[in-house]
This record gives sequence, C-alpha cells and structure tokens, in this order.
Amino acid sequence: MEFVERMKKREFIEMALKTAIAVFASLIAITLMEGMIYGIQLKALRNSSASMVTEQTVAYCIKEDDKYFVVYSNENSQWTASKDLLTKEQCEALKVGSVPVKEVIYRAPNAFEFSITPVHYVVMTVFVLVVIGYFVYRFIALGKEYKKIEENYKKTGTIELHV
Repeated sequence: MEFVERMKKREFIEMALKTAIAVFASLIAITLMEGMIYGIQLKALRNSSASMVTEQTVAYCIKEDDKYFVVYSNENSQWTASKDLLTKEQCEALKVGSVPVKEVIYRAPNAFEFSITPVHYVVMTVFVLVVIGYFVYRFIALGKEYKKIEENYKKTGTIELHV
C-alpha cells in the first residue's frame, strides 16, 4: 500500500504542475492575443483619416523618428487620429489651439485605455476557467481511480493498476 500512496502523491504533484503550466501558458496566450489586437487597432487608426477634437479630448503623441503621430481620445472613449505627423512644438500647441485639448500625453495609450473592452475581460475569464475546469475534472478522475485501487487492495490484498 505504501507504493500506491507514493505513486498517488507523485501523480497529484505532477497534475498540479501541469495545471500551473497550463494556466501560465493561457495567460501568456491571452497577453499575446491582446497585444495583437492592440497593434491591429492602432494600425487601423493610423490609416484612418478622421480626427475629432473637443475641449475634453486627450491627445497622445506617439514619437516616430523626429515627428509625432497623434491619437485623440474623446470623453466617450471614441478614438481618432491626426492625418499628418506633428513636431513636438505642434503637439505642445494642441493645448492652446483654436480648440484646445484637455491634456497632451507623450506616449502611446496602453491596451487597457485603448483596445481592451469588457467583452475581452469576459472572454479571458471564460478561457482561463475552462483551462482550470479541465484540470479540476482530471484531479477528480485521478482521485476516483486511486480510491478504486485502494478499495480493491483492502478487499483482495492485491494492487491492480489500470493503464
């Protein structure tokens, strides 16, 4: 019986490691997918030609070589972009222009500000829960299998392993 207990302990440790690796891999996959979505949306915004500026707009100046690509965020999370590249002086002048912007930020908007929506959070959560649920199922099945082996040993005194 000592052999079965050691084997059971090893298999549960192995299953826990597999679970941890699978959850970690799913989080990496989610991060890469969100990065891809962010890149696609930013590129699509760059190729659009409309820009809408109000007094509540936040301007993100993204440095490209010596010039800046400007992305505007309005109060209702509507994103637009400037058609042309601007200099640093032109970016600073956005604060006092004919329609002044609320704030000028010299960085790209991060994915939490720009591309991740509540739907993304739901999909990410469901994906991780499915991965965890699969391994919970495997833990339960493994526990039941060892319970059968232990009961059989108590009845017959022999160990039968089903492979």
